[in-house]
Formats: sequence, structure tokens, C-alpha cells
Amino acid sequence: MPAEDTVFNVLYDKFMFWSIIVGIFTFGWMFIAMLRYRDGVEPVENMEKYHIEVGSFPVDSHNTKLEVLFYVLPTIIVVWLTMMALASNTAVWTVDDDAETFDIQVVGKQWFWEFHYTESLTWEDPGTGIDVEWEGNMLMVHAHNTTATNVTIAIDGVETDYQIDASTGMLELTGPGFYLDVELHSKITVFDAEDSLLHTWEHLPVGTILSTAGGEHMLLPCDKVAVMNLHSQPSDASNPNYVGVQHSFWLPEWGVKEDLVPGLEAGTVMYAQPDDLGTFPIRCAEYCGLDHSKMIGQVTIVAPEGDNCEVDTGVKKTQSSSDGGGY
Repeated sequence: MPAEDTVFNVLYDKFMFWSIIVGIFTFGWMFIAMLRYRDGVEPVENMEKYHIEVGSFPVDSHNTKLEVLFYVLPTIIVVWLTMMALASNTAVWTVDDDAETFDIQVVGKQWFWEFHYTESLTWEDPGTGIDVEWEGNMLMVHAHNTTATNVTIAIDGVETDYQIDASTGMLELTGPGFYLDVELHSKITVFDAEDSLLHTWEHLPVGTILSTAGGEHMLLPCDKVAVMNLHSQPSDASNPNYVGVQHSFWLPEWGVKEDLVPGLEAGTVMYAQPDDLGTFPIRCAEYCGLDHSKMIGQVTIVAPEGDNCEVDTGVKKTQSSSDGGGY
């Protein structure tokens, strides 16, 4: 589970550890006192000098060291927990200046998510034994020693099917009709004889909009810090007085969420640094109307072309902030 590697999960473990320690001492002392001073136990010699009364602290006879310890020890624990919490804030709110980022805009509507790509993304499945090379007007699909037989090429939504040469295990296409236009959404999928998907290559140009209403996933590269700019917008812009409703973009397995505030022009921002390929759920954590339950989706972490993303599993760090602040 990716959240196992987030700073939030580590902080939870630390707080749980110290909570258990405090609980052991607190309840241990309580049970000792209950057993030692319960009714029916032989009274302490010269008990009269203690002047013990229910709800009152004995002032005539007391243990100064023990009383000081009762104040000093909890104070040290509280200070230590505060320091751990502040240290986690530093880890969460600080982005490495040398880190590469990937900007994307997330728009919440009633009742679906839209993902607007402000940067292009070209990705390819790693580890399938299949490789796609598309440069200029030459397209080659290398599928040696695999069961691949068919290739579907979709350019700007127009699909064309091709057969892989069984003798060479390759598909080679050249000519002006196969020019890679970086401004068009292009996708190559490779199948076997039973139409099972074996490999995917995809290019998302700037301006691409993916929507959960159409069953599409949010795609993020695994090797960059994702900078998600979050906005709430109405589905129907015909009424200029309606600015939308409150949403909350929640990635439960990453341990992070952030509100989408209607009417906030600058929006809010959420960061994440995923380093594990896979598909993870998206939820809306703020009631947004009748079909709030439909505000679901998925985010798929993909490997940019030429990158196998062979790094530690999990999401290294997640964080969020609002315009001028956050939580």
C-alpha cells in the first residue's frame, strides 16, 4: 500500500508508539494506586499525618521529587511530540528545488473529475518485452519473442489496425501518414491473438482533457513531483452567478486530500511524488450534491518513455496547500 511510505504514515507510527508508552505508565500507576489504596487494605502506619481527603492533595507530607516528575515528564513528552509534528510539516511543505515537476490541473464538477494537461506526457508500459519507437514519420513496434500479433494505432481518436510480421516480430510503418504530430493525442496498443492487451504507448499533448465521466484515468509520471492545481467549476456555465460547489480531491492510499473551493480563482494546490507504478483510487471527501457518490475515479502512475521507474515502491511524499495557506 503506497501510504506505508508517506510521511503521514511514519508520523502515525511514531505517535502511536509514544501513546502506548504513556498509556502503560498512566494505566500502570492507576492500577497500582487502585490496588494499594483501595478500601479494606491495611492502612499505612501513622496515616493521620497525611490528612488524605478525596479530591485534595496532601500538603503536610508529600514527595517533592515525585511531584516534580509528574510535571516535568509530561512536559518533555508534549515538547517531543510537538517537535516531531513540526519536523513532519517541514518534510511535507518543502519541495526539493532540484526536483523535476509535472503540472496538471484537476477540475471538479457535478459529478465527475476532469484532468487538464498543461504539460505533455509520453509514456509506455515497461517490462512487457515490447518497445515502440516513433520518431518523425517512422513508426516501429518491436515485439520479438512475444505473443503479440495485432497493433491498434489511434491518432486524434481515429483508430487503424495493423498486423505484426510473424517472421520478424516487428511492425514498421513509414511515410507522411505516420508523422508523429506532438500536438495530437496518439495511442498505440498491442494485442495478442486473443485480443488481450499486452502493451500500451501513449502521447498526451498539452491541452488534453481526460474525464472520469468517460471512464478515463488521471495519468501521472512516476519520476516527477506532480503539482496538481485544483479548481471547482460548474458543469453548466450558462448561469454566470453559479460558481460551482465545494469538492475535496482525496487520494486515500496516498494519505492526502485537498479542498476545491468554488470561486477561488487561483485554486488550491496539492503535491505528490509517486514512485510506484499502478492504479489507485480517487474519491471526493466533501459532500457535493445528489450524486456525490459518483465523484470517484482512478489515478494511474505510468513510466515516461525510456524510463522503467525502477525505484523504491510507495509514494515518497505527499503534501497539499491552499492559496496562501493550507492544512
